[in-house]
Amino acid sequence: MFAIGFDIGTSSLKTLVLDKKQQVLFEKSYSYQYQELKDGYRQIDPIVWTDAVMTGLKEVMDVIGDKGEVVIGVTGQMHTTVFLDKNGKPVYPAILWNDLRTAHIVPALKKELSTYPETKYISKIISPGSPAANTIWFHNEHPERFKTVCHILTPYDYIVYFLTGRYSQDYCDASTSSIYDIQSKMWSSIMMQKCKVTESILGKVMPSCQIVGKVLPEICDELKCKNAPEVIVGTGDNPANAVSLHLIEHKDPVISLGTSGVVLIAKEDGDFEGKGKNVLFSKDGNHIVNIVQGTVRSAGGAQRWWVENAVQTSDFGVDQKNILEDDLGNNSVLFFPHITGDKLIYQDLDIRGAFIGLSASTKRKDMTQAVMEGVGYALKEVMENMGLKNWPQKIRINGGGTKSEIWMRILSSILNVQLEVVSGNASPCFGVCLLALQSKMDLEYAVEAPQAIFYPDKKRVHKYNEGYRKYKKIYTALKEIA
Repeated sequence: MFAIGFDIGTSSLKTLVLDKKQQVLFEKSYSYQYQELKDGYRQIDPIVWTDAVMTGLKEVMDVIGDKGEVVIGVTGQMHTTVFLDKNGKPVYPAILWNDLRTAHIVPALKKELSTYPETKYISKIISPGSPAANTIWFHNEHPERFKTVCHILTPYDYIVYFLTGRYSQDYCDASTSSIYDIQSKMWSSIMMQKCKVTESILGKVMPSCQIVGKVLPEICDELKCKNAPEVIVGTGDNPANAVSLHLIEHKDPVISLGTSGVVLIAKEDGDFEGKGKNVLFSKDGNHIVNIVQGTVRSAGGAQRWWVENAVQTSDFGVDQKNILEDDLGNNSVLFFPHITGDKLIYQDLDIRGAFIGLSASTKRKDMTQAVMEGVGYALKEVMENMGLKNWPQKIRINGGGTKSEIWMRILSSILNVQLEVVSGNASPCFGVCLLALQSKMDLEYAVEAPQAIFYPDKKRVHKYNEGYRKYKKIYTALKEIA
């Protein structure tokens, strides 16, 4: 029994193979580029994804051949929108999740949708790059092409269709589309009217572990594969990452510290209190979990900016060895990390970052420390607004930022939690492989031991609470200046 996982990322395809014991047999990434035709426009020809998937499949099948039953799971970027005609052919390049061409229409949409009880929640989450906004833009700008649209999918849905010839989507797709009513679990009639779509175009919502079908004969022939692998519905990258980190079973919050800082919290279906994107997820269609996602748009991205643009080095550990234990909690410099704006707390994409408290004695290492602390404060503010019933005692964290030990010490004390670094196998690709295995067998997840554990320092916690109090005043001050 083998599980093949594909993660359709923004700039690369990640491929992973697990056996039934959850051991990694193959892992590889395949890079590609998306198009930026003009400022804010980000799109890609879906054939780029299918070419990458076929390349990955050929290499995978060379490794596992016909040695056993194979199930494929696909995950990937959420929001990115694929428009297909009646023959399953793209009628326009896929509009990416980080595309900004709809920025000018979103404010008016938010205002209008806030007036209807059915769409009050949608008015809070619809944003540039969301499927609803992309669909409205496509209808307005290319009405003749839009008439040929028969299916609207995400990238991972499109790959499932490419492999099986069948259409599918999961609860994650629906709940993050800004077209779905998460309370009633139905497509919103108001949003369908706004988007000029029908339920047949949007499709039926399915559980993530459901088998969609088998890989098409023509693809099997190309792969020289005698036994056609089955393909599950799959889910988006954040729920898949949550599965890999066992968030759903253990309930401890998870932080993914990459370019953005994403906080994931598992709540029961129907608990939509607090800020954050409510991402519905279900393995079997019976038990639905609300995975709440709160995001700091520039987390690792802010540190990358500081290292590459300001310090102008490729050493991401620059200055960190010079930050002493006594420096933690005693920095006079504050950093506001929202260099690419904020969608969640301030809902202001025009706000920018700032250093506060620079003096003649400020050293570069103080600013490096302030960047890491600023991201920590931003993550704390996100968590405080996500409707947690109790502050957690433990958080698991993965992502590129976990390579910095000093950053982990800072975060542990700012958040006042035990911080467990689990950046080994935890990934969206690993998570969707687990779902693929679970579609065919009873699976007891092999819980990965933390690579490192960091504990809050009581004295630093007190000092960072004071720093956080000052941090929360920065946005208002910056808006006054602007």
